Amino acid sequence: MKEIPLTEFLKGRSQKEVADKIGVTQSRVSQMLRSEKKVFVRVSSDGRVLGAFEKRPVGLAARTAA
Repeated sequence: MKEIPLTEFLKGRSQKEVADKIGVTQSRVSQMLRSEKKVFVRVSSDGRVLGAFEKRPVGLAARTAA
């Protein structure tokens, strides 16, 4: 299984195509790209898209750093 950054996963694909693969709207993909969030697409070893997720810090240190 691979975790690919959304920006890298988009290469050679349209936002609409990526949106369909991860189960969101094209508008949401656009919002994710404009944000500074660390969004990744999870792809199985046989190439199936399993979904997308955001990596973000947790805990007190993360809240005070923002």
